[in-house]
Amino acid sequence: MVSLSVPWPVRLYSPRLVLRPLVTADHEVWLAGFASRRPPQNRHDGGPHDLAQTPRAWFRQLCQRHRKLWRDDECYILGIFDRQTGRHYGHLDIYVIEREDRQWGNLGYAIHNSAQRRGLATEACTVAIPWAFRTLQLHRLEAVISTDNAGSRGVARKLGLDHEGLRKSFERVGSQWYDQDVFVAIQGRWRPPAL
Repeated sequence: MVSLSVPWPVRLYSPRLVLRPLVTADHEVWLAGFASRRPPQNRHDGGPHDLAQTPRAWFRQLCQRHRKLWRDDECYILGIFDRQTGRHYGHLDIYVIEREDRQWGNLGYAIHNSAQRRGLATEACTVAIPWAFRTLQLHRLEAVISTDNAGSRGVARKLGLDHEGLRKSFERVGSQWYDQDVFVAIQGRWRPPAL
């Protein structure tokens, strides 16, 4: 069994971005990121956010939940921020699926639709994947993506993730089940793209 003590907070840097856990002081910039969203562009896009539903007290609890998930080695959630302006672009999460003999995790990413198509998700993942291998001691990192999510599939391809196959009827949305593609990075085999 792996016993980890992952430093908190961590800061991961790329040319344009800093990835780090959310803290209560991020509330205003986090709200501004959600306020910048345009109407939904597809079924995977959350669109605008009702800012009244996420007051500072709610956000403080969100930060505490993220910290607990981190401490419990369940999920590592990193906000994606502009290095120069501090603007909030979205988040990246690494969910631990299984430890022991598999060291297996899931990679997720979401960028506000007002900041998409600028390579931000690819850039964020390029620095987060090596951190997951090195610090979180994961061996296999999957991105499981709906077959109709062209944007996320494009990120996986730009990252050089191997397309491993299709999981049929793997995601339920309402009463409908959807197929999902599996893309994977494996420690020692995956090479980061040039930034």
